Amino acid sequence: MSKFQLIAILILFAAVAGCRSETPPPDQPPTVNPDFDPGPNASTNDLLQINILSTAVLQPFPEMILGTNVPAWLGADTLSNPAFLTRASQSGATLYRLPGGSWSNYYDWLACERDGEGIDQAAECFWPWAAAPSDFIPLFQNTSGQAMYTVNANSTAQEAAALVAFFNGQPENEAIIGPDRLGRDWGTVGRWAQLRIDQGYPEPLSITYWEIGNEFYGGNEGSGTDCTPFGWEDVWTCDGREYVLGTADQDGFLAFYEAMKAVDPAIQIGAIGVAGQAEWSNWGNEVIAEAGEVMDFYIIHQYGYFETPNTLEEILQQPPQVWPGVMRDYQAALIEQGVDREIPVAVTEYNLFSFQENDSQQLMTRGVNALYLADSIGQMAVNGVQIANQWNLANGQAENGTDYGLIQADTFNLNPQFFVFPLWESFGSTLLSTEITAPADDLSVYAGQVDADTFSLLVINKSDQPVSASLLIDGIAPADEGETDILSTPALNSQDISWNGETNPEAISPSLPINWLENGAVEFPSYSITRFTLNKP
Repeated sequence: MSKFQLIAILILFAAVAGCRSETPPPDQPPTVNPDFDPGPNASTNDLLQINILSTAVLQPFPEMILGTNVPAWLGADTLSNPAFLTRASQSGATLYRLPGGSWSNYYDWLACERDGEGIDQAAECFWPWAAAPSDFIPLFQNTSGQAMYTVNANSTAQEAAALVAFFNGQPENEAIIGPDRLGRDWGTVGRWAQLRIDQGYPEPLSITYWEIGNEFYGGNEGSGTDCTPFGWEDVWTCDGREYVLGTADQDGFLAFYEAMKAVDPAIQIGAIGVAGQAEWSNWGNEVIAEAGEVMDFYIIHQYGYFETPNTLEEILQQPPQVWPGVMRDYQAALIEQGVDREIPVAVTEYNLFSFQENDSQQLMTRGVNALYLADSIGQMAVNGVQIANQWNLANGQAENGTDYGLIQADTFNLNPQFFVFPLWESFGSTLLSTEITAPADDLSVYAGQVDADTFSLLVINKSDQPVSASLLIDGIAPADEGETDILSTPALNSQDISWNGETNPEAISPSLPINWLENGAVEFPSYSITRFTLNKP
C-alpha cells in the first residue's frame, strides 16, 4: 500500500460532493425519435435501429480526455522498465499527470532531482526512493502521450518557474527567474535546462499542461482559512480566494501563473476547482471569481463512490446521471461570477472509488469498472470535458486486493479497465448525434467521425442479455466491410474479460471483421463494450 493511501483517507468528501447532484440530467444522445424513418435500405424487421447522423456534429472529441496518472511512488526502476513502457504505450493514454495526487503538495522537485548544487541545503526529498522528475522522461520518450505536471503550491512561484525551465527550457536561455519571497535566487532559465541535460536528457520535454496544487480545499484542520476537521491535504489555506490571490506569506495561483508563464508563455495553467461549486466553503465560486479571467483550465476531481453501492447495476447508471449535472453546475457558476469566456474543464482524477480501502469487493479490478469507466469517458466528452486523467496507470495493490491501476504495479498484468482506452483511442475526432428507434435504458451509444467516409459507433451494453440492432448512417445501411473490437465480461463482478474473443489477453489483439447477422443486424453481447468502424455505402 502506498503512502498516498494514508494521506487520502478522507478524499471521499470531495467525491460525494461531486456525485450527488439533485438536478435531473438533460436529454443525452442517443435521442429516441418515434417518427424516425430508417430509409429504404434499412432492415424492415422490428429490431432496434441506431442511426448515425453524419451532419449532426455535437462537438470535437477531445484527444486529451484519454489521460491517466503516473505517481512518483512507482520509482525510477518501474518507470524505465521495458515491460512497463510497453504496457503504457499499448494503453492508448494520451496524457500522463505527474507526480501523484496528494504527493504533489509534498514533493520538493529539486531535492528529489538530487541537485548537486543544492540551492536549498536544508531541503530533503521526503521519499528518497521515489522517482525524480527526470525519471519520468523515459515514459514520454517511449510513448506518444503528453505530460501534465502538478506543482507543489506550498512552495514558491519561482521554484515552480524553475521546474518549467527544467522541463521546457534551453541552456542558452539567460532569462532571469530571480529571487523568491524567501530570498532564494533561482537564477536563469538556462541554469535549470542545463541540470536536465546533466541528467542525460538534452531535449526539452515541453510540458504544456500545469496544475497549481492538488485538492487545496481539503486541507488538514488548522492548515489555514476554512479548513475542516476531516481534511487530508497539507496546505496553507482552504479558502478559494486566498488560494488564487495569495497572502503576505504565501504565493497564490496568480503569482505562480505569472512566474511560470514568464519562462514559457505557451504553457497552459489550471486552477483547482470542485465538482459542486458551492461546496467546500464556496471554494469553486471563489476560485472562478478571482481566477476566471486568467486560468487556462478549471480542475475537477470526480470519484463515483466512497462506500460500496447497493447494487452493481446502480454503478452502471451513474455516469449519465452525474456528468450532465456536474457540467451544468460549472457553467452556471461561470455566468454567476460574470466570466464571459469558455474555460475548459480538466477532470484530472476520476475512478470508481475515492478511497480504495473501502472497495472491499475489489470492484475496481472487475468487469463493472471497465463498463463504468468507458461510459464515464463518453459522458465527459458529450458534456464538454476537454481533459481527463483516470486515477491511475499503475498504483499498487491495496491490502484488500483492489487496485486503482490500469496495470498491476508489481506484475504489469492488465486489469479489465486497461482495455477501455484502446476502445476509445480510434473513436475519431468528432462527436456525432444519433437517433434510436426505441428506448434502450441499458445501452449507452456514442457516435464519432474518423474521416469523410468513415464513422465509429461505441455501444455499451449494461444488461445481462445480448441486444441486437441494425446500424445505419443517415438512414442507410453501411458498407458490408468494417471492423469491430469487443470487450466483454461474463459477470459484473468477474475479474475475467474477453477481448475480441480471447480471454484475459496480455496484449491488444487486432480488430475483427464485423459479424453481420443474417438480417443485417449486429449483436452487442451482455456486459460489453463494442466499437464499430463503419464505412459509407
